[in-house]
Amino acid sequence: MSSQTIALPAPEKGWILYQGGNEISRSSDLRDLIGHRSDVVIGYPAEKVTTFPVLLPDTEESLHDSMIYSQLEKRGLLTGSEGELLYDYEIVDRGSEGNTFAVSVVSGVSNELIDPYAAGYAPAAALHSVPGNACLLWKEQGRLVLAIYKENEPVHLQVLSGGDRLGATIAGEINLILMGLRGDSCTEDSMPETLVLKVDDSSAEERESFEGALNLRVQVTSASCVSPGRISDRLLPAAVTKARRKRKAKSRNSVILAVLFIAYAVGLSVMIIKSRNTAAEISSLKRQIDIVEPDVARVQQVDQRWRNLEPAFEKSWFPVVQLSRITSALPGSGVVIREYRTSGRNIRLRGQARDVQLANRLLEDLQAMEEFEAYDWSMPNPRVERNNTATFEIEGKPKNAGADS
Repeated sequence: MSSQTIALPAPEKGWILYQGGNEISRSSDLRDLIGHRSDVVIGYPAEKVTTFPVLLPDTEESLHDSMIYSQLEKRGLLTGSEGELLYDYEIVDRGSEGNTFAVSVVSGVSNELIDPYAAGYAPAAALHSVPGNACLLWKEQGRLVLAIYKENEPVHLQVLSGGDRLGATIAGEINLILMGLRGDSCTEDSMPETLVLKVDDSSAEERESFEGALNLRVQVTSASCVSPGRISDRLLPAAVTKARRKRKAKSRNSVILAVLFIAYAVGLSVMIIKSRNTAAEISSLKRQIDIVEPDVARVQQVDQRWRNLEPAFEKSWFPVVQLSRITSALPGSGVVIREYRTSGRNIRLRGQARDVQLANRLLEDLQAMEEFEAYDWSMPNPRVERNNTATFEIEGKPKNAGADS
Protein backbone atom coordinates (compact mmCIF):
# COMPACT_ATOMS: atom_id res chain seq x y z
CA MET A 1 0.00 0.00 0.00
CA SER A 2 2.96 2.36 0.51
CA SER A 3 3.41 2.67 -3.27
CA GLN A 4 -0.24 3.45 -3.88
CA THR A 5 -0.83 6.33 -6.28
CA ILE A 6 -2.99 9.16 -4.92
CA ALA A 7 -4.45 12.26 -6.60
CA LEU A 8 -5.17 15.19 -4.28
CA PRO A 9 -6.29 18.81 -4.76
CA ALA A 10 -3.30 21.18 -5.05
CA PRO A 11 -2.72 24.00 -2.53
CA GLU A 12 -3.82 26.55 -5.10
CA LYS A 13 -5.42 25.31 -8.34
CA GLY A 14 -5.37 21.94 -10.03
CA TRP A 15 -4.31 18.52 -8.79
CA ILE A 16 -1.16 16.73 -7.64
CA LEU A 17 -0.32 13.07 -8.23
CA TYR A 18 1.60 11.30 -5.45
CA GLN A 19 3.28 7.91 -5.42
CA GLY A 20 4.84 6.45 -2.31
CA GLY A 21 4.10 9.76 -0.59
CA ASN A 22 6.16 11.75 -3.13
CA GLU A 23 4.83 14.17 -5.73
CA ILE A 24 5.34 12.91 -9.29
CA SER A 25 3.27 15.31 -11.42
CA ARG A 26 0.78 18.19 -11.47
CA SER A 27 -2.03 19.29 -13.79
CA SER A 28 -4.96 21.67 -13.82
CA ASP A 29 -7.23 18.84 -15.05
CA LEU A 30 -7.74 15.65 -13.04
CA ARG A 31 -8.32 13.38 -16.04
CA ASP A 32 -5.26 14.69 -17.85
CA LEU A 33 -3.23 14.02 -14.70
CA ILE A 34 -4.42 10.43 -14.32
CA GLY A 35 -4.69 9.41 -17.98
CA HIS A 36 -5.72 5.76 -18.25
CA ARG A 37 -4.06 4.61 -15.03
CA SER A 38 -6.14 2.20 -12.96
CA ASP A 39 -4.15 2.38 -9.71
CA VAL A 40 -5.07 5.92 -8.65
CA VAL A 41 -7.09 6.75 -5.53
CA ILE A 42 -8.77 10.16 -5.86
CA GLY A 43 -9.24 12.43 -2.85
CA TYR A 44 -12.46 14.42 -2.68
CA PRO A 45 -11.81 18.14 -2.03
CA ALA A 46 -12.73 19.34 1.47
CA GLU A 47 -15.41 21.65 0.08
CA LYS A 48 -17.32 18.57 -1.11
CA VAL A 49 -17.09 16.69 2.20
CA THR A 50 -18.98 16.93 5.48
CA THR A 51 -17.81 14.85 8.44
CA PHE A 52 -19.25 14.26 11.89
CA PRO A 53 -18.97 11.74 14.74
CA VAL A 54 -22.09 10.10 16.15
CA LEU A 55 -22.73 7.71 19.04
CA LEU A 56 -25.19 4.93 18.18
CA PRO A 57 -26.40 1.82 20.04
CA ASP A 58 -24.42 -1.38 19.64
CA THR A 59 -26.43 -3.51 17.21
CA GLU A 60 -26.09 -5.85 14.26
CA GLU A 61 -23.72 -4.69 11.53
CA SER A 62 -26.47 -5.13 8.92
CA LEU A 63 -28.41 -2.28 10.58
CA HIS A 64 -25.54 0.23 10.61
CA ASP A 65 -26.32 1.61 7.16
CA SER A 66 -29.97 2.36 7.96
CA MET A 67 -29.00 4.01 11.27
CA ILE A 68 -26.42 6.22 9.56
CA TYR A 69 -28.94 7.09 6.84
CA SER A 70 -31.38 8.21 9.55
CA GLN A 71 -28.68 10.46 11.01
CA LEU A 72 -28.16 12.06 7.59
CA GLU A 73 -31.90 12.73 7.36
CA LYS A 74 -31.99 14.29 10.83
CA ARG A 75 -29.08 16.59 9.97
CA GLY A 76 -30.63 17.65 6.65
CA LEU A 77 -27.70 16.32 4.61
CA LEU A 78 -29.86 14.45 2.10
CA THR A 79 -31.46 17.54 0.60
CA GLY A 80 -30.33 20.82 -0.90
CA SER A 81 -27.29 19.55 -2.79
CA GLU A 82 -26.88 19.24 -6.54
CA GLY A 83 -25.37 16.14 -8.09
CA GLU A 84 -24.73 12.75 -6.58
CA LEU A 85 -24.55 12.29 -2.78
CA LEU A 86 -22.42 9.54 -1.21
CA TYR A 87 -21.68 8.60 2.38
CA ASP A 88 -19.33 6.30 4.29
CA TYR A 89 -18.83 5.40 7.94
CA GLU A 90 -16.41 3.56 10.21
CA ILE A 91 -16.50 2.63 13.90
CA VAL A 92 -13.73 4.53 15.72
CA ASP A 93 -14.62 3.70 19.32
CA ARG A 94 -16.61 1.07 21.21
CA GLY A 95 -17.93 1.69 24.68
CA SER A 96 -20.57 0.65 27.18
CA GLU A 97 -22.98 3.28 25.82
CA GLY A 98 -22.58 2.19 22.20
CA ASN A 99 -20.31 2.65 19.20
CA THR A 100 -18.88 5.93 17.93
CA PHE A 101 -18.96 6.24 14.14
CA ALA A 102 -16.93 8.62 11.98
CA VAL A 103 -19.26 9.59 9.12
CA SER A 104 -18.18 11.22 5.86
CA VAL A 105 -20.73 12.67 3.41
CA VAL A 106 -19.71 13.69 -0.11
CA SER A 107 -22.14 15.93 -1.98
CA GLY A 108 -22.19 17.61 -5.35
CA VAL A 109 -20.02 15.05 -7.11
CA SER A 110 -19.42 16.70 -10.49
CA ASN A 111 -18.31 15.13 -13.77
CA GLU A 112 -14.86 16.69 -13.35
CA LEU A 113 -14.24 14.39 -10.37
CA ILE A 114 -15.32 11.19 -12.10
CA ASP A 115 -12.68 8.92 -13.62
CA PRO A 116 -14.04 5.53 -14.73
CA TYR A 117 -10.64 3.85 -14.23
CA ALA A 118 -10.04 5.12 -10.67
CA ALA A 119 -8.96 2.51 -8.12
CA GLY A 120 -11.04 4.20 -5.43
CA TYR A 121 -12.22 7.40 -3.79
CA ALA A 122 -11.83 8.85 -0.28
CA PRO A 123 -12.00 12.28 1.36
CA ALA A 124 -8.67 14.05 0.85
CA ALA A 125 -8.43 14.41 4.64
CA ALA A 126 -8.47 10.61 4.98
CA LEU A 127 -5.45 10.37 2.67
CA HIS A 128 -3.26 12.41 5.02
CA SER A 129 -1.55 10.98 8.07
CA VAL A 130 -0.72 12.70 11.35
CA PRO A 131 0.70 11.43 14.65
CA GLY A 132 -1.70 10.38 17.40
CA ASN A 133 -3.45 13.20 19.30
CA ALA A 134 -2.73 15.64 16.48
CA CYS A 135 -4.84 17.57 14.00
CA LEU A 136 -3.78 18.81 10.57
CA LEU A 137 -3.94 22.23 8.91
CA TRP A 138 -3.13 22.41 5.21
CA LYS A 139 -3.93 24.45 2.15
CA GLU A 140 -6.25 23.12 -0.53
CA GLN A 141 -7.37 24.93 -3.68
CA GLY A 142 -6.54 28.32 -2.19
CA ARG A 143 -8.21 27.81 1.22
CA LEU A 144 -7.00 26.62 4.59
CA VAL A 145 -8.50 23.32 5.78
CA LEU A 146 -8.56 21.86 9.31
CA ALA A 147 -8.99 18.13 9.97
CA ILE A 148 -9.39 16.50 13.37
CA TYR A 149 -8.94 12.74 13.62
CA LYS A 150 -9.94 9.85 15.82
CA GLU A 151 -8.28 6.49 15.21
CA ASN A 152 -6.92 7.87 11.89
CA GLU A 153 -10.44 8.67 10.66
CA PRO A 154 -11.44 12.33 10.13
CA VAL A 155 -14.27 13.20 12.53
CA HIS A 156 -14.30 16.95 11.90
CA LEU A 157 -13.33 18.63 8.65
CA GLN A 158 -13.72 22.34 8.03
CA VAL A 159 -12.71 24.82 5.37
CA LEU A 160 -11.72 27.86 7.41
CA SER A 161 -13.38 31.19 6.68
CA GLY A 162 -10.72 33.47 8.13
CA GLY A 163 -8.75 33.86 4.91
CA ASP A 164 -6.01 31.99 3.12
CA ARG A 165 -3.08 33.30 5.19
CA LEU A 166 -1.90 32.20 8.61
CA GLY A 167 -2.30 34.56 11.51
CA ALA A 168 -4.16 35.29 14.73
CA THR A 169 -7.54 35.28 12.95
CA ILE A 170 -7.12 31.70 11.73
CA ALA A 171 -5.81 30.64 15.15
CA GLY A 172 -8.87 32.16 16.84
CA GLU A 173 -11.21 30.32 14.48
CA ILE A 174 -9.46 27.01 15.26
CA ASN A 175 -9.67 27.72 19.00
CA LEU A 176 -13.44 28.19 18.70
CA ILE A 177 -13.79 24.92 16.76
CA LEU A 178 -11.83 23.03 19.41
CA MET A 179 -13.90 24.60 22.17
CA GLY A 180 -17.08 23.33 20.51
CA LEU A 181 -15.70 19.82 20.11
CA ARG A 182 -14.74 19.59 23.78
CA GLY A 183 -18.44 19.61 24.61
CA ASP A 184 -19.14 16.67 22.29
CA SER A 185 -19.09 13.29 24.02
CA CYS A 186 -17.86 11.67 20.82
CA THR A 187 -14.64 13.71 20.70
CA GLU A 188 -13.96 14.96 24.22
CA ASP A 189 -11.70 11.98 25.02
CA SER A 190 -9.57 12.38 21.87
CA MET A 191 -8.96 16.11 21.58
CA PRO A 192 -5.72 16.98 19.75
CA GLU A 193 -2.72 18.24 21.69
CA THR A 194 -0.67 19.19 18.62
CA LEU A 195 -1.45 20.84 15.29
CA VAL A 196 0.60 19.65 12.33
CA LEU A 197 1.05 22.65 10.04
CA LYS A 198 1.54 21.92 6.32
CA VAL A 199 1.31 25.36 4.70
CA ASP A 200 4.41 25.87 2.59
CA ASP A 201 3.76 29.45 1.45
CA SER A 202 3.50 30.96 4.94
CA SER A 203 6.11 33.44 6.16
CA ALA A 204 7.96 33.24 9.47
CA GLU A 205 6.04 36.29 10.71
CA GLU A 206 2.68 34.67 9.84
CA ARG A 207 3.65 31.45 11.59
CA GLU A 208 4.81 33.32 14.68
CA SER A 209 1.51 35.22 14.90
CA PHE A 210 -0.46 32.01 14.35
CA GLU A 211 1.46 29.99 16.96
CA GLY A 212 1.19 32.75 19.53
CA ALA A 213 -2.62 32.85 19.31
CA LEU A 214 -3.29 29.11 19.02
CA ASN A 215 -4.11 27.02 22.10
CA LEU A 216 -2.23 24.01 20.73
CA ARG A 217 1.42 23.15 20.24
CA VAL A 218 2.36 23.63 16.56
CA GLN A 219 4.53 21.21 14.61
CA VAL A 220 5.59 22.71 11.28
CA THR A 221 6.40 20.26 8.51
CA SER A 222 7.45 20.63 4.91
CA ALA A 223 7.33 16.89 4.27
CA SER A 224 4.42 15.27 2.51
CA CYS A 225 1.64 14.09 4.84
CA VAL A 226 0.09 11.98 2.09
CA SER A 227 -0.52 8.39 3.13
CA PRO A 228 -2.85 5.63 1.91
CA GLY A 229 -6.00 5.52 3.99
CA ARG A 230 -9.06 3.30 4.20
CA ILE A 231 -10.77 3.06 0.80
CA SER A 232 -14.50 2.29 0.77
CA ASP A 233 -16.60 1.33 -2.25
CA ARG A 234 -19.46 3.28 -0.65
CA LEU A 235 -17.78 6.48 -1.89
CA LEU A 236 -17.53 5.33 -5.51
CA PRO A 237 -19.61 7.51 -7.88
CA ALA A 238 -22.34 5.59 -9.66
CA ALA A 239 -20.66 6.20 -13.03
CA VAL A 240 -17.45 4.55 -11.81
CA THR A 241 -19.35 1.57 -10.40
CA LYS A 242 -21.20 1.16 -13.69
CA ALA A 243 -17.97 1.35 -15.68
CA ARG A 244 -16.40 -1.32 -13.47
CA ARG A 245 -19.34 -3.66 -14.01
CA LYS A 246 -19.14 -3.16 -17.77
CA ARG A 247 -15.42 -3.95 -17.80
CA LYS A 248 -15.95 -7.02 -15.63
CA ALA A 249 -18.78 -8.28 -17.84
CA LYS A 250 -16.73 -7.62 -20.98
CA SER A 251 -13.74 -9.47 -19.56
CA ARG A 252 -15.90 -12.38 -18.45
CA ASN A 253 -17.58 -12.64 -21.86
CA SER A 254 -14.21 -12.48 -23.60
CA VAL A 255 -12.94 -15.39 -21.52
CA ILE A 256 -16.06 -17.41 -22.27
CA LEU A 257 -15.83 -16.69 -26.00
CA ALA A 258 -12.14 -17.60 -26.00
CA VAL A 259 -12.86 -20.89 -24.27
CA LEU A 260 -15.67 -21.63 -26.71
CA PHE A 261 -13.46 -20.75 -29.67
CA ILE A 262 -10.63 -22.95 -28.42
CA ALA A 263 -13.02 -25.81 -27.72
CA TYR A 264 -14.58 -25.63 -31.15
CA ALA A 265 -11.20 -25.08 -32.84
CA VAL A 266 -9.80 -28.16 -31.17
CA GLY A 267 -12.84 -30.17 -32.16
CA LEU A 268 -12.71 -28.93 -35.75
CA SER A 269 -8.98 -29.65 -36.04
CA VAL A 270 -9.50 -33.14 -34.73
CA MET A 271 -12.32 -33.71 -37.20
CA ILE A 272 -10.26 -32.54 -40.22
CA ILE A 273 -7.20 -34.59 -39.32
CA LYS A 274 -9.05 -37.73 -38.37
CA SER A 275 -11.34 -37.57 -41.41
CA ARG A 276 -8.34 -38.35 -43.61
CA ASN A 277 -7.63 -41.55 -41.79
CA THR A 278 -9.27 -44.96 -41.84
CA ALA A 279 -12.77 -45.83 -40.67
CA ALA A 280 -11.30 -46.95 -37.36
CA GLU A 281 -9.90 -43.47 -36.81
CA ILE A 282 -13.32 -41.96 -37.58
CA SER A 283 -14.70 -43.86 -34.59
CA SER A 284 -11.95 -42.33 -32.47
CA LEU A 285 -12.86 -38.89 -33.82
CA LYS A 286 -16.42 -39.28 -32.61
CA ARG A 287 -15.16 -40.14 -29.17
CA GLN A 288 -13.04 -36.96 -29.18
CA ILE A 289 -16.06 -34.85 -30.11
CA ASP A 290 -18.03 -36.47 -27.31
CA ILE A 291 -15.28 -35.34 -24.92
CA VAL A 292 -15.31 -31.74 -26.17
CA GLU A 293 -19.07 -31.23 -26.15
CA PRO A 294 -19.49 -31.53 -22.34
CA ASP A 295 -16.81 -28.87 -21.91
CA VAL A 296 -18.75 -26.53 -24.17
CA ALA A 297 -21.94 -27.28 -22.24
CA ARG A 298 -20.19 -26.53 -18.96
CA VAL A 299 -18.94 -23.21 -20.31
CA GLN A 300 -22.47 -22.34 -21.37
CA GLN A 301 -23.75 -23.32 -17.94
CA VAL A 302 -21.17 -21.06 -16.32
CA ASP A 303 -22.34 -18.21 -18.54
CA GLN A 304 -25.96 -18.84 -17.54
CA ARG A 305 -25.01 -18.95 -13.85
CA TRP A 306 -23.34 -15.57 -14.17
CA ARG A 307 -26.49 -14.19 -15.76
CA ASN A 308 -28.58 -15.64 -12.91
CA LEU A 309 -26.26 -14.06 -10.34
CA GLU A 310 -26.51 -10.56 -11.80
CA PRO A 311 -29.64 -9.65 -9.73
CA ALA A 312 -27.63 -10.33 -6.56
CA PHE A 313 -25.62 -7.19 -7.28
CA GLU A 314 -28.69 -4.97 -7.48
CA LYS A 315 -28.94 -2.69 -4.45
CA SER A 316 -32.75 -2.83 -4.49
CA TRP A 317 -32.69 -6.48 -3.32
CA PHE A 318 -30.44 -5.83 -0.27
CA PRO A 319 -32.33 -6.51 3.02
CA VAL A 320 -31.07 -3.29 4.64
CA VAL A 321 -32.27 -1.18 1.68
CA GLN A 322 -35.66 -2.95 1.74
CA LEU A 323 -35.97 -2.40 5.51
CA SER A 324 -35.25 1.32 5.03
CA ARG A 325 -38.00 1.55 2.41
CA ILE A 326 -40.46 -0.36 4.63
CA THR A 327 -39.66 2.03 7.47
CA SER A 328 -40.42 4.99 5.21
CA ALA A 329 -43.86 3.49 4.49
CA LEU A 330 -44.86 3.40 8.17
CA PRO A 331 -47.52 5.91 9.28
CA GLY A 332 -46.40 8.67 11.57
CA SER A 333 -47.59 6.70 14.61
CA GLY A 334 -49.70 3.74 15.53
CA VAL A 335 -47.73 0.96 13.82
CA VAL A 336 -44.71 -0.90 15.22
CA ILE A 337 -42.67 -3.52 13.36
CA ARG A 338 -41.70 -6.27 15.83
CA GLU A 339 -39.96 -8.65 13.42
CA TYR A 340 -38.40 -8.34 9.98
CA ARG A 341 -37.19 -11.46 8.24
CA THR A 342 -35.96 -12.29 4.76
CA SER A 343 -35.64 -15.70 3.14
CA GLY A 344 -34.05 -15.47 -0.26
CA ARG A 345 -36.04 -12.58 -1.77
CA ASN A 346 -39.13 -13.19 0.34
CA ILE A 347 -39.94 -10.63 3.05
CA ARG A 348 -41.95 -11.26 6.20
CA LEU A 349 -43.06 -8.55 8.65
CA ARG A 350 -44.70 -9.05 12.03
CA GLY A 351 -45.97 -6.11 13.99
CA GLN A 352 -48.68 -4.43 15.98
CA ALA A 353 -51.02 -1.63 14.95
CA ARG A 354 -53.35 0.60 16.93
CA ASP A 355 -56.23 -0.86 15.00
CA VAL A 356 -56.98 -3.07 11.99
CA GLN A 357 -57.37 -0.07 9.68
CA LEU A 358 -53.79 1.02 10.28
CA ALA A 359 -52.50 -2.49 9.53
CA ASN A 360 -54.47 -2.52 6.27
CA ARG A 361 -53.16 0.95 5.45
CA LEU A 362 -49.56 -0.28 5.82
CA LEU A 363 -50.34 -3.17 3.44
CA GLU A 364 -51.85 -0.76 0.90
CA ASP A 365 -48.86 1.60 1.17
CA LEU A 366 -46.42 -1.24 0.52
CA GLN A 367 -48.47 -2.38 -2.49
CA ALA A 368 -48.43 1.17 -3.87
CA MET A 369 -44.68 1.81 -3.44
CA GLU A 370 -42.82 2.04 -6.73
CA GLU A 371 -39.73 0.50 -5.08
CA PHE A 372 -41.73 -2.67 -4.33
CA GLU A 373 -43.57 -2.94 -7.66
CA ALA A 374 -41.81 -6.28 -8.22
CA TYR A 375 -43.47 -7.74 -5.09
CA ASP A 376 -46.88 -9.25 -4.33
CA TRP A 377 -47.91 -8.33 -0.77
CA SER A 378 -50.43 -10.32 1.26
CA MET A 379 -51.72 -10.26 4.81
CA PRO A 380 -54.07 -12.64 6.65
CA ASN A 381 -56.75 -10.98 8.75
CA PRO A 382 -55.01 -9.25 11.68
CA ARG A 383 -55.65 -10.66 15.15
CA VAL A 384 -57.43 -8.22 17.47
CA GLU A 385 -55.98 -8.28 20.99
CA ARG A 386 -57.82 -7.56 24.26
CA ASN A 387 -56.67 -3.96 24.24
CA ASN A 388 -58.17 -3.56 20.72
CA THR A 389 -54.74 -3.41 19.07
CA ALA A 390 -54.19 -5.54 15.98
CA THR A 391 -51.36 -8.01 15.54
CA PHE A 392 -50.53 -8.50 11.86
CA GLU A 393 -48.23 -10.48 9.60
CA ILE A 394 -47.42 -9.23 6.09
CA GLU A 395 -45.57 -11.30 3.51
CA GLY A 396 -44.01 -10.08 0.27
CA LYS A 397 -42.97 -12.37 -2.57
CA PRO A 398 -41.38 -11.45 -5.92
CA LYS A 399 -43.99 -11.57 -8.70
CA ASN A 400 -41.69 -13.63 -10.89
CA ALA A 401 -40.67 -16.06 -8.11
CA GLY A 402 -42.44 -18.94 -9.81
CA ALA A 403 -40.82 -18.29 -13.17
CA ASP A 404 -37.33 -17.97 -11.68
CA SER A 405 -37.62 -21.16 -9.76
